[in-house]
Amino acid sequence: MKFTTIFGEVIDTPCAGCVVADATKFKQGRIFQTKLWDLSQDFEIPYPGMVVLSPMRHASNYMDLNDEELKELRQLMILVKKAVLKIFGCPKLAYMFYEKPDGHIHFVVIPLHGLVEIKDKYSVLGEVMSQTPMLLKDKENMERVFRAIDDFKKYFEKISLSK
Repeated sequence: MKFTTIFGEVIDTPCAGCVVADATKFKQGRIFQTKLWDLSQDFEIPYPGMVVLSPMRHASNYMDLNDEELKELRQLMILVKKAVLKIFGCPKLAYMFYEKPDGHIHFVVIPLHGLVEIKDKYSVLGEVMSQTPMLLKDKENMERVFRAIDDFKKYFEKISLSK
């Protein structure tokens, strides 16, 4: 599967989620990594602060995650919420996770900081995705994305889990 990230990187991979384990691919949006998890800016949707937590090993199902991964995931989700509150002053987030039959499970965190109007709380991702073409063309938005990545990196550089 070949795709182009919001940063213009062309990536050819059998599993988009497994890209996180390959340091030679997807360099622009990486924020923080432990031996178990990768935290990165979503590489398909240019929404500032929209981050994805992906396991460093291929797991397609929540039930495939082991106790150590689940414990660290919980810690990281708390840290992401604290980072979003500090960076954006935004106390509300949308959380979701994806399981794909042959894909890679990942957890998405979307700060509800008002950049995109959310009309239906059940379709947050759809509403953000529908704005992707406009957000990609908006130079100011892309600058916000890069600033958010830098702010997340600064926040997480002080963090030590199982790295």
